[in-house]
Amino acid sequence: MDVSFLKPNLSVAMIVRNEARCLARCLESIRPLADEIVVADTGSNDGTVEIARKFSAKISRFDWVDDFSAARNFSLEQTTGNWILVLDADEYAGNGLAGEIREFIKNGPAIGRLRIVSEFRRNGHTLRSQSYVARLFPRGARFHGRIHEQVVSPLPRINLQAEVSHDGYLIGQKSDRNVKLLLAELAREPENAYLTYQLAIEYTSLDQPGNALRYLQKALSTMKWTDSFAPNVVVDLLYAAMALKQFDLGLEAIAKSENQLPDFPDFYLARGLFYMNLIRSNAAKFIKDLPKIEQSFQRCLTLGETDKYKSVLGSGTFLADYNLGIFYNVFGNAAAARACFERAAAQGYGPAAEMLERFKK
Repeated sequence: MDVSFLKPNLSVAMIVRNEARCLARCLESIRPLADEIVVADTGSNDGTVEIARKFSAKISRFDWVDDFSAARNFSLEQTTGNWILVLDADEYAGNGLAGEIREFIKNGPAIGRLRIVSEFRRNGHTLRSQSYVARLFPRGARFHGRIHEQVVSPLPRINLQAEVSHDGYLIGQKSDRNVKLLLAELAREPENAYLTYQLAIEYTSLDQPGNALRYLQKALSTMKWTDSFAPNVVVDLLYAAMALKQFDLGLEAIAKSENQLPDFPDFYLARGLFYMNLIRSNAAKFIKDLPKIEQSFQRCLTLGETDKYKSVLGSGTFLADYNLGIFYNVFGNAAAARACFERAAAQGYGPAAEMLERFKK
């Protein structure tokens, strides 16, 4: 019987290229938990390798072949640990991760899904989304997929709750490369809804909402409702439709999906904002839909936050309260608006605090 997991040691495996901006932050954050750091460099020329050396990383060169799984699996082959943690350079571990990983490993073989909290911008605001991604596993697992690679393993998958922060979406400099790879993969698998959705995300990062909306429509038509990413296709489509004022497409998406997403606060937040924008576009035609705004935001608050889906933090709490407060304020219900802004501000949401200041003035 293989009992190697009873004497665990942990290797951190990374692939990097020109990550001098953020690599030291990442490596510093994993000092408390790494027995070994393995860095596969794919061609840096900005000091990345020198930074890795300062942290006593085991550095290997990998010639980039437009295949993330090939690079990931090469990095895994350089490790010696019984357990492997995979991180990207633009991520960094929160204080509680080391202890949680130690407890996780004690319980024997499983796949750990890290809670990745990503910053991104929408309509001039910086927001945070969370998703759970398989990154911690016993030796022997491998990655599959040229881009947006996935861990292949029959082991059960368990969510960890300590936060891993990610700010790469704020930089966005890798989207052009990703578009090229995704288009190549879709040429081979044109009906792959997951890759189609990922291409839409890249076009959103490149501020190309027309292309994003086109691929979101395709993803919606080819996905299955059991796909883990399906709820996010709908939500992202609604935001793209709002940005382009393609309200007919948004209404079609809502009609097709609202019975499928009864427990997703992000959907109801986007639905409420969509109806706000729809009514502004033609109040005489769409005034009948006015109650749907309040209903949507109230539904968010009833559901609360979720860890079932990839979700924008605040969709079930302060973002819903803030937008409900805006709605009440527009229609002259100052007391209800103030109560919403107070709840949102108490959770640290700056725009709600600004609205309260306006009330005081």
